[in-house]
Amino acid sequence: MAVPQIRPTIRDIARKTGFHYSTVSLALRDHPRIPDATRQVIRDAAKAIGYQPDAMLSALCAYRVMKRPPTEQSVIAWMTNHRTRSGWRTSACTRDYFEGASQRAAERGYRLETFWLSEPGMDGPRMSRILWTRGIQGALLPPQEHLSSVDLAWDNLSAVTFGYTLVLPRLHLVSNHEYRTMGTLFAELEKRFYQRVGLVNLREQDKRVDNNWLAAYLIEQTRLQPEHQLPPLVLEQWNSQTFLSWVEHHRPDAIVTRLPEVHRTLRRAGYRVPEDIGVAYHTLDEKSRYLSGMKKNSFQIGVMAIDLLVDMLHRNERGIPVHPYLLMVEGSWVEGNTLREPSGFPECSDFRVPKSDWSTV
Repeated sequence: MAVPQIRPTIRDIARKTGFHYSTVSLALRDHPRIPDATRQVIRDAAKAIGYQPDAMLSALCAYRVMKRPPTEQSVIAWMTNHRTRSGWRTSACTRDYFEGASQRAAERGYRLETFWLSEPGMDGPRMSRILWTRGIQGALLPPQEHLSSVDLAWDNLSAVTFGYTLVLPRLHLVSNHEYRTMGTLFAELEKRFYQRVGLVNLREQDKRVDNNWLAAYLIEQTRLQPEHQLPPLVLEQWNSQTFLSWVEHHRPDAIVTRLPEVHRTLRRAGYRVPEDIGVAYHTLDEKSRYLSGMKKNSFQIGVMAIDLLVDMLHRNERGIPVHPYLLMVEGSWVEGNTLREPSGFPECSDFRVPKSDWSTV
């Protein structure tokens, strides 16, 4: 008797390629947010294992979503603790998280609704009652304004957080892979023959990513010749004089940062960027222009957060996980104007912004 063959699935492709299954799903549908190179890798892997979409299942899923009236869409809570109700919108990165999560939620039959944890008179028990009364069982917690704990009736919720700003409880989280992203950034700097690379950040910002930027930078420094190793400048708050003193003392030929003040202060002090000092940003938002550095792919992180949360809801997985896990997305390199070109890179003025326009950067 012949043994029936097991049909390859999207998860098989994910295991083969190392991409998250949500990335595989988007790539197989030629989603524009997935880079062409990634799509090609996934398509090749799908062909190699003989993957074929299940047309009947796809049609059923599409039919169920299409036939569900908008009023019946389940709500997923988007919960923030900023000083104002819409304070989270000042962060371009968090807006990108929300955009990706909102789009993916709609595709899966849900919608996001914002809840403000700092509303006057609000506390954990009251918010828990509101969610329970409305039948809301899923929650996303984007980066909070300050490192904090949140006291909710977690046993009634499936919850996912973005990054590390929620100190307690420890939930499943999705994040940019800051450590690996910094390694990719240094590889790009090496292509451009930068040797004396310094890090300039605020201490609070590094704490918000579990000190991954600083840790990765210190490891990269150990790979340099001793005469090229520079101490990082980690500031409690921005201080132009302290920064310029550090520059004059250590003479970096490139600076890694996420602070816009670095570029502006160098220019005001008479340094030319990138001719005198290059500036590389380890954290760029989706719509950043003209700056050299690593894009966080925040939209995709938002998509992944929804897929993780919806799967938890379907499995009826509630409460604080015994073993919280992390889903991480590496950043993507963005070619800008704040670093010199890599060796052998052709001159191309078409993508260059005139230096007279840098005041808008």
